[in-house]
Amino acid sequence: MLKQLSINGFTLIAQAEVPFHKGFTAITGETGAGKSVLLKALRMVCGDKAQANMVRTGEQKAVIEGSFDIQYEPRVKQMLEQLEIDSDDELIIRREILENGKGRARVNGAVVSLSDLQKLGEELIQMHGQSEQLLLRDIRTHTQMLDDYASNSELLAEYAKHWAAWNATLAKIEETENRAKDLAAQKDFLKFQFEELSKANLKDGEEEELEDKVSAASKGEAERHYLDEIQGMLGTENGLLDQVRILQAKLRGLAAKLPRYEQESNALAEVADPFESICKDLMRLAPAKSLSAAEIDRANSRIAQIQKLKRKYRTDVAGLMALVEQRRAELESLENLDADLEELEREAAKNKAELERIAADLTQKRKTAAQNFDNAVQKILHSLGMPKATFKTSIEKQALSQNGADRIEFLLAPNPGEGEKSLQKAVSGGELSRVLLAIKSVMAELDKVSLLIFDEVDSGISGEVGNSIGEALKNLGKHHQVLTITHLHQVASRAQNQLAVSKKELDGRTFTSIKDLGYDERINELVRMLGGESETVREHAKQLLENNK
Repeated sequence: MLKQLSINGFTLIAQAEVPFHKGFTAITGETGAGKSVLLKALRMVCGDKAQANMVRTGEQKAVIEGSFDIQYEPRVKQMLEQLEIDSDDELIIRREILENGKGRARVNGAVVSLSDLQKLGEELIQMHGQSEQLLLRDIRTHTQMLDDYASNSELLAEYAKHWAAWNATLAKIEETENRAKDLAAQKDFLKFQFEELSKANLKDGEEEELEDKVSAASKGEAERHYLDEIQGMLGTENGLLDQVRILQAKLRGLAAKLPRYEQESNALAEVADPFESICKDLMRLAPAKSLSAAEIDRANSRIAQIQKLKRKYRTDVAGLMALVEQRRAELESLENLDADLEELEREAAKNKAELERIAADLTQKRKTAAQNFDNAVQKILHSLGMPKATFKTSIEKQALSQNGADRIEFLLAPNPGEGEKSLQKAVSGGELSRVLLAIKSVMAELDKVSLLIFDEVDSGISGEVGNSIGEALKNLGKHHQVLTITHLHQVASRAQNQLAVSKKELDGRTFTSIKDLGYDERINELVRMLGGESETVREHAKQLLENNK
């Protein structure tokens, strides 16, 4: 329930503290006084988009703050919990609008996004102005209203689950069929690639291993060449080893004859033995085992084949090996797609059968509820100045859709002999507003939103019809907090509470004020609405209030 609205610097309203009460409250005032500004402020609290021209001239920002009692609002408390916002039984929403149109929103002091505020606002306030009345011209709202009246929420939730499963299966069928067509068209290409890559019999690390072998073979050839030359120098007759031995013998002979050469002979003896040992070791060396020329040719050919495949498919060996498996899977899937399609079609048929069963239950419940709904709405329409009107809910079978297999539309015959006609085109705005009020009256106890706002629902209406609309709003006030802008004294006098909106000019500026009227002030306002200042008019205004206490 809305308890209070504080407004500062918002268009025509410089400052206002507006209290709200339980039951039905009428908002009255001269045309152009600012009643719509008050409702716009309420819309801002519920998440409407801000605009720069909403800030009063000369002010830096506009501030609107709404205080709500949410003691009996479990869904609101649940939303606050999801948003991680602390709350007890009071909810305070604050909107700040800057001169550039930007601003921020706070809920119990916590900053929230505009989308979250809008969701919260939908749980707090339901506004019914001309745009909401026009929604009745959209037959999709008719289905929702009838389902709400028939308490079909659980059945609709079950239907929605199977609807989602059915559509998901249909999507898989379409995807599988498209895949089958694509694969079938590419079958020869896929088969060629698979066979080419399979025959290549690629192995991870094979290319590097072959390159290492070819490199090693090249080094082995050099090793053999050098060993042959070294061993030729050492091991042949009169080779380097024999020459050293001859040199050593000659130097020993020279030293025997001439002792002064003994030092050189001894020095040569010291190096000759190690040198001879090294030479013998070199003579025993043999080159490592290496690939034959034929094996090298085969290795180079294999490397060339791998590199050609890499260039052709623009990937490395790992990618080529993965491509083999991919092509294998694609070719195998061609063989399995028919079986997959059959299984999916069986699953889709099963889902559809369940949908048709639930849809039939929905149709039956809707038809049963529609009889009571039509009678109740029609009865209220008769009291709202349409005594001969007939109201009927048309339920026609159609293909399965998101909400069942029914095309639901409200039809109205405002006058006898005309036949029921669609609300989409054949009903006037005044008639449409009364249909909306009648429907809301019938669904008053089912509607979970505590505050209902009607913006000039009595537009274009007068006389006894105004009395009936006032009674309907008064009855709605037994189940909800109801606000309505009205120009009819018949409606205003039936309200439990009354707010008067007025404006005045001071020092060249326009100021709108909002006052919560007491008993005597209500009489004065009703006198104004009645259009006279005589004692008779005043007595009539007083009598209206007394009769509707």
